[in-house]
Parts: sequence; structure tokens; C-alpha cells
Amino acid sequence: MKSSTIRVPASFRFQASLLDELKEKAKASNRSLNNYVECLLMDILGNSDKDDELVITPELQKKIDKARKEHENGETLRFENADAAIKWIDSL
Repeated sequence: MKSSTIRVPASFRFQASLLDELKEKAKASNRSLNNYVECLLMDILGNSDKDDELVITPELQKKIDKARKEHENGETLRFENADAAIKWIDSL
């Protein structure tokens, strides 16, 4: 079980354009600004927790691309609701 990390409030002054760019990148990666900047700083300092990183390897990207193409071509299973999906799974 991971222990909680104590976080201390801090205040920084950034160039407006830099702050805007950080906000955009945080939003694009579905993170809060605080979390995004904290992760950047931890990476720079070499303190990042490698288990928490999401890495898309070339092999994984190929699988993602294949799944997207299959979905676009209608080659995936579709169910009207969860009960229909469960019924299909039970039939296997």
C-alpha cells in the first residue's frame, strides 16, 4: 500500500504565455495543472515513479491502430445494453 505524500502549498510567477501552454498541455493529458507541473518537475529531477507512467510502445500503438480500424469497419461487437453483453458472455 502506498503511503500518502505530504504536499505543501507553493506560489510561483510564470510568464502568461508559459502558463497558458502548461494549462493546454495539462488539459490535453487529462491532468490538473498542479499534477502536470509536478510530474514535469519530478521527471527533471529523476524522481518520477515509473510504475505510474503511461507509455505507448510501438507494439501497443499497432494494436490500438488495428482496434480502431476494426471499429471503423464495423468488425467489433456491439450491444444495446449491459444485460445483452452479459448474456453474450454467459453464452460462451
